[in-house]
Amino acid sequence: MRLAFFNWRDIKNPLAGGAEVYVHRVMARLAESGHKATLFTSTFPGAPPHEDIDGVEHIRYGGRYSIFPKAPLCYRRHIRGRYDAIIESINGVPFFTPLYAKEKIVPFIHQLTRENWYSGISFPLAFAGYHCEDAMLSIYRHRPAIVPSESTRSDLERLGFDDVTVIKGAADIRQTCKTKEKASTLLYLGRLTKSKRVDHALRAFAQILRPHPEARMWVAGSGPEEPALKRLASGLGISDSVIFMGRVDERTKADLLSKAHMLMLPAVREGWGLVVLEANACGTPALGYDVPGLRDSIKAGVNGFLVPDGDVGALSRRAISMLDDGSTLRRLSSGSKKYSEGFCWDKTADRFESLLEKVVI
Repeated sequence: MRLAFFNWRDIKNPLAGGAEVYVHRVMARLAESGHKATLFTSTFPGAPPHEDIDGVEHIRYGGRYSIFPKAPLCYRRHIRGRYDAIIESINGVPFFTPLYAKEKIVPFIHQLTRENWYSGISFPLAFAGYHCEDAMLSIYRHRPAIVPSESTRSDLERLGFDDVTVIKGAADIRQTCKTKEKASTLLYLGRLTKSKRVDHALRAFAQILRPHPEARMWVAGSGPEEPALKRLASGLGISDSVIFMGRVDERTKADLLSKAHMLMLPAVREGWGLVVLEANACGTPALGYDVPGLRDSIKAGVNGFLVPDGDVGALSRRAISMLDDGSTLRRLSSGSKKYSEGFCWDKTADRFESLLEKVVI
Protein backbone atom coordinates (compact mmCIF):
# COMPACT_ATOMS: atom_id res chain seq x y z
CA MET A 1 0.00 0.00 0.00
CA ARG A 2 0.98 3.61 -0.59
CA LEU A 3 0.03 5.50 2.56
CA ALA A 4 0.11 9.25 3.14
CA PHE A 5 -0.13 10.39 6.76
CA PHE A 6 -0.97 13.91 7.89
CA ASN A 7 0.15 14.79 11.42
CA TRP A 8 0.66 18.19 13.02
CA ARG A 9 4.15 17.33 14.32
CA ASP A 10 6.70 14.59 13.84
CA ILE A 11 8.79 12.57 16.26
CA LYS A 12 11.75 15.00 16.12
CA ASN A 13 9.68 18.10 16.80
CA PRO A 14 10.59 19.63 20.20
CA LEU A 15 6.85 19.77 20.98
CA ALA A 16 6.23 16.12 20.10
CA GLY A 17 4.15 14.09 22.54
CA GLY A 18 2.38 10.77 22.82
CA ALA A 19 0.42 11.26 19.58
CA GLU A 20 3.65 11.69 17.63
CA VAL A 21 5.20 8.63 19.24
CA TYR A 22 2.14 6.57 18.29
CA VAL A 23 2.09 7.73 14.66
CA HIS A 24 5.82 7.21 14.23
CA ARG A 25 5.89 3.73 15.72
CA VAL A 26 3.03 2.59 13.48
CA MET A 27 4.46 4.19 10.34
CA ALA A 28 7.92 2.72 10.91
CA ARG A 29 6.48 -0.77 11.21
CA LEU A 30 4.31 -0.30 8.12
CA ALA A 31 7.39 0.80 6.19
CA GLU A 32 9.30 -2.19 7.52
CA SER A 33 6.51 -4.43 6.20
CA GLY A 34 7.08 -3.09 2.69
CA HIS A 35 4.46 -0.36 2.47
CA LYS A 36 5.28 3.14 1.25
CA ALA A 37 4.70 5.44 4.22
CA THR A 38 5.08 9.21 3.94
CA LEU A 39 4.42 11.73 6.70
CA PHE A 40 3.35 15.27 5.84
CA THR A 41 3.95 17.47 8.83
CA SER A 42 4.98 20.92 10.08
CA THR A 43 8.50 22.24 10.17
CA PHE A 44 10.42 23.59 13.18
CA PRO A 45 13.70 25.49 13.62
CA GLY A 46 16.61 23.51 12.18
CA ALA A 47 14.43 20.85 10.55
CA PRO A 48 15.17 19.91 6.91
CA PRO A 49 12.18 20.00 4.51
CA HIS A 50 12.75 16.33 3.58
CA GLU A 51 14.09 13.60 5.86
CA ASP A 52 14.01 9.82 6.17
CA ILE A 53 13.48 8.57 9.73
CA ASP A 54 13.32 4.82 10.35
CA GLY A 55 12.29 4.17 6.75
CA VAL A 56 9.53 6.79 6.83
CA GLU A 57 9.73 9.70 4.39
CA HIS A 58 9.05 13.02 6.12
CA ILE A 59 7.93 16.07 4.13
CA ARG A 60 7.74 19.25 6.20
CA TYR A 61 5.88 22.00 4.41
CA GLY A 62 4.33 24.46 6.85
CA GLY A 63 4.87 26.16 10.17
CA ARG A 64 3.18 25.45 13.48
CA TYR A 65 -0.14 26.92 12.29
CA SER A 66 0.33 27.53 8.56
CA ILE A 67 0.50 23.77 7.99
CA PHE A 68 -3.30 23.60 8.10
CA PRO A 69 -4.19 26.15 5.38
CA LYS A 70 -1.29 24.81 3.29
CA ALA A 71 -2.56 21.21 3.42
CA PRO A 72 -4.57 21.43 0.13
CA LEU A 73 -1.50 22.78 -1.68
CA CYS A 74 0.61 19.96 -0.25
CA TYR A 75 -1.99 17.47 -1.41
CA ARG A 76 -1.92 18.76 -4.99
CA ARG A 77 1.89 18.86 -5.13
CA HIS A 78 2.79 15.63 -3.38
CA ILE A 79 -0.16 13.29 -2.88
CA ARG A 80 -2.82 13.47 -5.58
CA GLY A 81 -2.80 10.30 -7.68
CA ARG A 82 0.27 8.86 -5.93
CA TYR A 83 -1.20 7.20 -2.82
CA ASP A 84 -3.88 4.62 -2.06
CA ALA A 85 -5.09 6.16 1.19
CA ILE A 86 -4.67 9.17 3.43
CA ILE A 87 -4.54 8.72 7.20
CA GLU A 88 -5.34 12.02 8.83
CA SER A 89 -4.12 12.23 12.41
CA ILE A 90 -6.38 14.67 14.25
CA ASN A 91 -5.48 16.10 17.64
CA GLY A 92 -7.42 19.33 17.76
CA VAL A 93 -7.46 20.98 14.34
CA PRO A 94 -8.20 18.71 11.35
CA PHE A 95 -6.70 19.03 7.86
CA PHE A 96 -10.16 18.77 6.24
CA THR A 97 -8.91 16.29 3.63
CA PRO A 98 -12.46 15.11 2.68
CA LEU A 99 -13.06 18.56 1.19
CA TYR A 100 -10.33 18.23 -1.47
CA ALA A 101 -8.80 14.73 -1.54
CA LYS A 102 -10.09 11.93 -3.81
CA GLU A 103 -8.23 9.07 -2.10
CA LYS A 104 -9.66 6.84 0.62
CA ILE A 105 -9.46 8.77 3.91
CA VAL A 106 -9.10 7.30 7.39
CA PRO A 107 -9.31 9.77 10.30
CA PHE A 108 -7.13 8.83 13.26
CA ILE A 109 -8.65 10.87 16.08
CA HIS A 110 -6.60 10.86 19.28
CA GLN A 111 -9.12 12.69 21.43
CA LEU A 112 -11.76 15.37 21.43
CA THR A 113 -9.79 18.42 22.44
CA ARG A 114 -12.57 20.11 24.43
CA GLU A 115 -11.00 22.03 27.36
CA ASN A 116 -7.51 21.63 25.89
CA TRP A 117 -8.26 24.44 23.43
CA TYR A 118 -7.55 26.86 26.22
CA SER A 119 -4.05 25.50 26.77
CA GLY A 120 -1.50 27.55 24.87
CA ILE A 121 -4.02 29.10 22.41
CA SER A 122 -5.24 32.61 23.01
CA PHE A 123 -8.78 33.97 22.81
CA PRO A 124 -10.61 34.18 20.38
CA LEU A 125 -9.00 31.17 18.63
CA ALA A 126 -9.48 28.98 21.71
CA PHE A 127 -13.13 30.04 21.98
CA ALA A 128 -13.74 29.33 18.30
CA GLY A 129 -12.02 25.95 18.44
CA TYR A 130 -13.89 24.87 21.56
CA HIS A 131 -17.29 25.68 20.07
CA CYS A 132 -16.56 24.52 16.50
CA GLU A 133 -14.84 21.19 17.18
CA ASP A 134 -17.96 19.05 16.80
CA ALA A 135 -18.83 20.71 13.49
CA MET A 136 -15.26 20.31 12.18
CA LEU A 137 -15.28 16.59 12.95
CA SER A 138 -18.70 16.04 11.41
CA ILE A 139 -17.25 15.76 7.89
CA TYR A 140 -15.55 12.51 8.98
CA ARG A 141 -18.61 10.85 10.54
CA HIS A 142 -19.20 8.25 7.84
CA ARG A 143 -15.56 7.29 7.29
CA PRO A 144 -13.83 4.41 9.13
CA ALA A 145 -12.15 6.09 12.10
CA ILE A 146 -9.34 4.87 14.35
CA VAL A 147 -9.04 5.95 17.99
CA PRO A 148 -6.65 4.96 20.80
CA SER A 149 -9.23 4.53 23.56
CA GLU A 150 -12.79 3.57 24.40
CA SER A 151 -13.35 7.08 25.75
CA THR A 152 -12.63 8.66 22.38
CA ARG A 153 -14.81 6.06 20.64
CA SER A 154 -17.72 6.94 22.95
CA ASP A 155 -17.20 10.65 22.28
CA LEU A 156 -17.25 10.09 18.52
CA GLU A 157 -20.28 7.81 18.60
CA ARG A 158 -22.16 10.55 20.43
CA LEU A 159 -21.29 12.79 17.47
CA GLY A 160 -22.79 10.29 15.02
CA PHE A 161 -19.70 8.34 13.92
CA ASP A 162 -20.80 4.89 12.77
CA ASP A 163 -17.50 3.02 12.21
CA VAL A 164 -14.92 3.50 14.96
CA THR A 165 -12.11 1.04 15.76
CA VAL A 166 -10.06 1.22 18.97
CA ILE A 167 -6.36 0.46 18.44
CA LYS A 168 -4.36 1.07 21.59
CA GLY A 169 -0.75 2.15 21.72
CA ALA A 170 2.13 0.50 23.55
CA ALA A 171 5.40 1.34 25.27
CA ASP A 172 8.84 0.34 24.12
CA ILE A 173 10.73 2.00 26.95
CA ARG A 174 12.86 -0.27 29.13
CA GLN A 175 13.29 -0.24 32.89
CA THR A 176 16.82 0.89 33.76
CA CYS A 177 16.89 -0.20 37.41
CA LYS A 178 14.64 -2.00 39.87
CA THR A 179 15.64 0.06 42.90
CA LYS A 180 13.41 2.98 43.75
CA GLU A 181 14.66 6.19 45.36
CA LYS A 182 15.11 6.00 49.13
CA ALA A 183 12.95 9.08 49.65
CA SER A 184 9.33 8.91 48.51
CA THR A 185 9.45 10.29 44.97
CA LEU A 186 6.59 11.44 42.76
CA LEU A 187 7.02 12.25 39.08
CA TYR A 188 5.20 14.38 36.57
CA LEU A 189 6.35 13.79 32.99
CA GLY A 190 4.99 15.73 30.04
CA ARG A 191 4.34 19.15 28.58
CA LEU A 192 3.86 22.00 31.04
CA THR A 193 0.57 23.40 29.76
CA LYS A 194 -2.67 24.47 31.40
CA SER A 195 -4.51 21.36 30.26
CA LYS A 196 -2.04 19.10 32.09
CA ARG A 197 -2.88 20.85 35.39
CA VAL A 198 0.58 20.39 36.85
CA ASP A 199 -0.43 23.00 39.41
CA HIS A 200 -2.80 20.38 40.87
CA ALA A 201 0.14 18.00 41.26
CA LEU A 202 2.15 20.69 43.09
CA ARG A 203 -0.74 21.57 45.39
CA ALA A 204 -1.29 17.90 46.18
CA PHE A 205 2.43 17.45 46.81
CA ALA A 206 2.37 20.31 49.34
CA GLN A 207 -0.16 18.25 51.32
CA ILE A 208 1.86 15.04 50.87
CA LEU A 209 4.88 16.70 52.47
CA ARG A 210 3.11 17.04 55.81
CA PRO A 211 3.23 13.31 56.67
CA HIS A 212 6.18 12.71 54.33
CA PRO A 213 8.59 15.65 54.78
CA GLU A 214 11.36 13.64 53.09
CA ALA A 215 9.36 13.29 49.85
CA ARG A 216 10.57 14.70 46.54
CA MET A 217 8.77 15.63 43.35
CA TRP A 218 10.35 15.61 39.91
CA VAL A 219 8.77 17.71 37.16
CA ALA A 220 10.17 16.61 33.81
CA GLY A 221 9.10 18.53 30.75
CA SER A 222 8.92 22.03 29.36
CA GLY A 223 6.19 24.35 28.21
CA PRO A 224 4.61 27.78 28.61
CA GLU A 225 3.46 27.15 32.19
CA GLU A 226 6.95 26.49 33.57
CA PRO A 227 7.57 30.01 35.01
CA ALA A 228 4.14 30.09 36.67
CA LEU A 229 4.65 26.62 38.14
CA LYS A 230 8.00 27.60 39.62
CA ARG A 231 6.38 30.65 41.20
CA LEU A 232 3.61 28.43 42.58
CA ALA A 233 6.12 26.02 44.11
CA SER A 234 7.83 28.95 45.77
CA GLY A 235 4.52 30.34 47.01
CA LEU A 236 3.58 26.96 48.47
CA GLY A 237 6.94 26.74 50.22
CA ILE A 238 7.90 23.49 48.50
CA SER A 239 10.68 24.69 46.17
CA ASP A 240 13.36 22.82 48.13
CA SER A 241 11.50 19.53 47.53
CA VAL A 242 10.60 20.04 43.85
CA ILE A 243 13.07 19.67 40.99
CA PHE A 244 12.16 21.13 37.58
CA MET A 245 14.21 19.13 35.11
CA GLY A 246 13.09 20.58 31.81
CA ARG A 247 12.76 18.42 28.70
CA VAL A 248 14.67 15.16 29.18
CA ASP A 249 16.15 12.68 26.72
CA GLU A 250 14.94 9.09 26.42
CA ARG A 251 17.62 7.64 28.68
CA THR A 252 16.91 10.15 31.45
CA LYS A 253 13.19 9.60 30.98
CA ALA A 254 13.62 5.86 31.53
CA ASP A 255 15.75 6.50 34.61
CA LEU A 256 13.18 8.82 36.16
CA LEU A 257 10.30 6.46 35.44
CA SER A 258 12.26 3.55 36.92
CA LYS A 259 13.29 5.34 40.13
CA ALA A 260 10.05 7.19 40.98
CA HIS A 261 7.47 5.59 43.25
CA MET A 262 4.49 6.88 41.28
CA LEU A 263 3.55 8.96 38.27
CA MET A 264 1.08 11.81 38.80
CA LEU A 265 -1.31 12.75 35.96
CA PRO A 266 -3.87 15.44 36.83
CA ALA A 267 -4.66 16.26 33.16
CA VAL A 268 -8.00 17.57 31.90
CA ARG A 269 -8.15 14.64 29.45
CA GLU A 270 -5.84 12.44 27.39
CA GLY A 271 -6.16 10.51 24.14
CA TRP A 272 -4.90 7.36 25.82
CA GLY A 273 -2.16 8.34 28.23
CA LEU A 274 0.86 6.66 26.64
CA VAL A 275 3.05 7.88 29.50
CA VAL A 276 1.02 5.61 31.82
CA LEU A 277 2.22 2.53 29.93
CA GLU A 278 5.76 3.90 29.82
CA ALA A 279 5.74 4.30 33.59
CA ASN A 280 4.18 0.86 34.02
CA ALA A 281 6.88 -0.69 31.83
CA CYS A 282 9.38 0.71 34.32
CA GLY A 283 7.51 -0.76 37.29
CA THR A 284 5.87 2.51 38.32
CA PRO A 285 2.10 2.87 38.95
CA ALA A 286 0.16 5.96 37.90
CA LEU A 287 -2.17 8.20 39.86
CA GLY A 288 -4.54 10.40 37.88
CA TYR A 289 -7.95 11.96 37.59
CA ASP A 290 -10.93 9.95 36.36
CA VAL A 291 -11.08 11.64 32.94
CA PRO A 292 -11.28 10.43 29.31
CA GLY A 293 -8.14 8.58 28.27
CA LEU A 294 -6.77 8.08 31.76
CA ARG A 295 -9.78 6.00 32.79
CA ASP A 296 -8.85 3.75 29.85
CA SER A 297 -5.14 3.36 30.60
CA ILE A 298 -5.27 3.29 34.43
CA LYS A 299 -6.96 0.24 35.94
CA ALA A 300 -7.65 0.84 39.62
CA GLY A 301 -5.65 -1.44 41.87
CA VAL A 302 -3.76 -2.96 38.93
CA ASN A 303 -1.41 -0.29 37.58
CA GLY A 304 -2.46 2.70 39.67
CA PHE A 305 -5.53 4.56 40.90
CA LEU A 306 -8.01 7.18 39.73
CA VAL A 307 -9.55 9.91 41.88
CA PRO A 308 -12.47 12.26 41.15
CA ASP A 309 -11.70 14.87 38.51
CA GLY A 310 -10.28 18.09 39.90
CA ASP A 311 -10.18 16.91 43.53
CA VAL A 312 -6.70 17.89 44.72
CA GLY A 313 -7.46 16.65 48.21
CA ALA A 314 -8.37 13.20 46.90
CA LEU A 315 -5.20 13.21 44.81
CA SER A 316 -3.03 13.90 47.84
CA ARG A 317 -4.89 11.46 50.11
CA ARG A 318 -4.56 8.61 47.64
CA ALA A 319 -0.86 9.34 47.13
CA ILE A 320 -0.29 9.39 50.90
CA SER A 321 -2.11 6.09 51.37
CA MET A 322 0.06 4.52 48.65
CA LEU A 323 3.27 5.85 50.16
CA ASP A 324 2.20 4.71 53.65
CA ASP A 325 1.70 1.13 52.49
CA GLY A 326 4.90 -0.35 51.09
CA SER A 327 3.27 -3.68 50.31
CA THR A 328 0.61 -1.98 48.16
CA LEU A 329 3.26 -0.02 46.27
CA ARG A 330 5.24 -3.18 45.60
CA ARG A 331 2.11 -4.99 44.41
CA LEU A 332 1.20 -2.10 42.13
CA SER A 333 4.74 -1.95 40.79
CA SER A 334 4.62 -5.62 39.89
CA GLY A 335 1.10 -5.32 38.49
CA SER A 336 2.09 -2.31 36.42
CA LYS A 337 4.96 -4.16 34.82
CA LYS A 338 2.74 -7.13 33.95
CA TYR A 339 -0.03 -4.85 32.65
CA SER A 340 2.33 -3.05 30.25
CA GLU A 341 3.45 -6.35 28.76
CA GLY A 342 -0.03 -6.82 27.31
CA PHE A 343 0.61 -4.06 24.77
CA CYS A 344 2.99 -4.24 21.81
CA TRP A 345 3.67 -1.88 18.91
CA ASP A 346 3.83 -4.81 16.50
CA LYS A 347 0.26 -5.76 17.43
CA THR A 348 -0.80 -2.13 17.12
CA ALA A 349 0.74 -1.84 13.65
CA ASP A 350 -0.76 -5.17 12.56
CA ARG A 351 -4.24 -3.98 13.44
CA PHE A 352 -3.61 -0.70 11.63
CA GLU A 353 -2.41 -2.58 8.57
CA SER A 354 -5.43 -4.90 8.53
CA LEU A 355 -7.89 -2.03 8.75
CA LEU A 356 -6.11 -0.03 6.02
CA GLU A 357 -6.02 -3.03 3.70
CA LYS A 358 -9.81 -3.36 4.02
CA VAL A 359 -10.23 0.35 3.27
CA VAL A 360 -7.94 0.30 0.23
CA ILE A 361 -9.60 -2.81 -1.24
